[in-house]
Amino acid sequence: MRIRVLGAGWYGCHLGVSLMRAGHQVEVHELADQIFTGASGSIPARLHLGFHYPRSRITRAACQEHSEAFMGEYGHLTHGVPVNIYAIAKDRSQMDFAQYKQTLLGEVEYITIADPTEFGLQNVEGALLTGERHIVTDKARAHFESALEGRCKFGQVGGLLDDPAYDLTIDCTFCANEASGVDRYEPCLVLLLEGPTDRAITIMDGPFPSLYPWDEAQGLCSLSSALWTPFSKAIHNYAEARALLDSLTENELWARAFGMIEQMADFYPAIRDYTAEQTRLSIRAMPLSGADSRLVDVVKLGPRVLRVRAGKIDAVIHAEKMVMEMIG
Repeated sequence: MRIRVLGAGWYGCHLGVSLMRAGHQVEVHELADQIFTGASGSIPARLHLGFHYPRSRITRAACQEHSEAFMGEYGHLTHGVPVNIYAIAKDRSQMDFAQYKQTLLGEVEYITIADPTEFGLQNVEGALLTGERHIVTDKARAHFESALEGRCKFGQVGGLLDDPAYDLTIDCTFCANEASGVDRYEPCLVLLLEGPTDRAITIMDGPFPSLYPWDEAQGLCSLSSALWTPFSKAIHNYAEARALLDSLTENELWARAFGMIEQMADFYPAIRDYTAEQTRLSIRAMPLSGADSRLVDVVKLGPRVLRVRAGKIDAVIHAEKMVMEMIG
């Protein structure tokens, strides 16, 4: 089959390579000038084991189910986090520490931290040490640039979604062209900082911040926040979300970025020793779930069109299986 994949993020690139291996003629079309310029290159690329989703059993189960297959395929693109902490905020959390531990019990291994202040934390009820890893985005980009060499067409992703020049089009643009099953489009900001990359600090469960390694070789970490990262949670089409991001000034971006730093400083004062380096913008298509469900979804929009709504990164191999079953 002659197949066009729209979007060169994690899902588009993985599906493109997998379909090539299966013997199909594949083109990956990307609006930007390189791979991973959208959400795949602009949000913390952690490999979840479930700690981030205490309110969604199906998301935790999916992360745990997909982890082994993902590591078998892409483990060489990941890096361990020596000190990876999930902490429950002392105030305003949607879940207390005892319930958080009980939710995870028997699903995934963790170590309870006896005294969170020994790790520089304050204003938390309790904390856990975890074994989650993260993806080094630049390594992943280089991997797919090599694997898809000559197959990527940059600067284009428009035109007909159902293009008769192709036997199949697979839309992996994070629902930029079609919004079924999408609750909202969140224009997002993530801050990259220079500082120690040997620890991650995630404050749960509510409108709290998260510090995570980004690239150890460059000495970079990411900082995001459930409160500060999304500019809006009331946008229901991609174009409006794009327009909002395009309208922002540098002063507005940095004001929000420093708001994230001050929020994290309430829990981890050492964040003030990091140096803010750059901001990253992206758009997330959020599913219809009040329980933080983050499952991948593949739907057929027509006889020659499939649309993928991305789940977590580790679900790309599961998405591949879904696509292969649908195209026979």
